[in-house]
Amino acid sequence: MSTFNTGQQQNVIYQADPAVIRHLHGVRDSLHQSCKPYLNHKVNVQTIDGFVHEGVIAGVDNKHLYLNVAANGQMPRGFYNPHQPYHPHPGPGPGPYPGPYPGPPYNNNVILPLVLFELLAISLI
Repeated sequence: MSTFNTGQQQNVIYQADPAVIRHLHGVRDSLHQSCKPYLNHKVNVQTIDGFVHEGVIAGVDNKHLYLNVAANGQMPRGFYNPHQPYHPHPGPGPGPYPGPYPGPPYNNNVILPLVLFELLAISLI
């Protein structure tokens, strides 16, 4: 992100306390080290907002836990081509795709990135 200095004084809306920053770095590092040994393990993850997700730990980096979760089946997930018309009926459609893109079968597994700072509990299942 770039900034543009107009010569006017900036009003700071929020600035984190250095002690809080040090604490959050410790929490992040602890979560990262705790999760790494459990890659490819099935877990329940509860966020500080009370949401619970069940899935398999697909990865972890210094900011996110990547959870492989099954789509709930209410809505197909996937990327689509916004320039390709959608055809709700099966069969040939214009363009290079034979019907609705991405087309059945839909991938029911999705990766849910969860911010490490927002995790409350992780438990094996």
